[in-house]
Amino acid sequence: MTTRGEFLSTMTMAAATAALPAFPSPMRKPPRLRAGDRVGLISPASPLADGEIEKGIAHIRSLGLDPVLGRFVGAHSGYLAGSDEERAGDFNRMARNPSIRAIIAMRGGYGTMRILDMLDYAAIAADPKIVMGFSDLTAILNAVARRCAVVTFHGPLAARESQFDGVTREYVERVCMSAQPIGTLRAPNAVALHAGSARGRIAGGNLSLVASLVGTPWAPAFRDALLLLEETEEEPYRIDRMLTQLRLAGALEAARGILFGACTHCEATGPSPTADQVLAERLGGLGRPVLAGVPVGHIPEQWVLPIGLEGVLDASARSLDIPEAAVRPE
Repeated sequence: MTTRGEFLSTMTMAAATAALPAFPSPMRKPPRLRAGDRVGLISPASPLADGEIEKGIAHIRSLGLDPVLGRFVGAHSGYLAGSDEERAGDFNRMARNPSIRAIIAMRGGYGTMRILDMLDYAAIAADPKIVMGFSDLTAILNAVARRCAVVTFHGPLAARESQFDGVTREYVERVCMSAQPIGTLRAPNAVALHAGSARGRIAGGNLSLVASLVGTPWAPAFRDALLLLEETEEEPYRIDRMLTQLRLAGALEAARGILFGACTHCEATGPSPTADQVLAERLGGLGRPVLAGVPVGHIPEQWVLPIGLEGVLDASARSLDIPEAAVRPE
């Protein structure tokens, strides 16, 4: 009987893996945020609901920072927060303004992929600043990190409920406002799908975005990475399909280790394995450390992780150690 491995030969997989992008070296860090710094708030994806602008402003002010609204932050154009030109323009104006020290997305949804080829990467490369968000912002975080060789931040969205309270707030302050080494992050409730440890640069984010970017010039830096994945509101068979796509593209094999975060509201509507069972079956046999259930994704309390910075994943100890600061002290 012909095995799956004979169809997908070692040589074919090695070639696919070698062709996948890696991070440039070295990566540069933006300056840390200080009290009074100006933070640009933009809506590069879906439109905001009533009251969310006020929430975003309040969250940023609670950190002692000065929020600056994008020109089209409250725009609506169907399922997008304004036209592509308007959304990209807001990002670019913040990137080109030397008084803006961070760019934080108000919310995710859909739309950031549409503007990837319209962003001013040269401006961020010339004046590194914190770029933060998650979910649909996965596209921008990884594009900026790869194109600009500047660390970006998988973290809370400004206008989401409970995103800047409690543990999440502590991580924002620890990672974005302090130039001390981040240190060891522990996830005692996570599950090791494959034991062991691995060192690599953190890449990825939302599974749907990561899978959609494969084969484009904007794909995350899979090679030698610690690949971060999370998802929400996707049925188990769709999670299976996206993970299979990543496997067939060589992306899972290119990574040195995998962190899978929350998989919220990922229940099946019919007879099906659970999402956890799909993760175990698709990721557990990769032969590299895999830790599932880490606190990232569509949850109120989450880690803030620096995309492009090196970490050490110890799946057996349920920990991720980041031995350096993600930001510069000045």
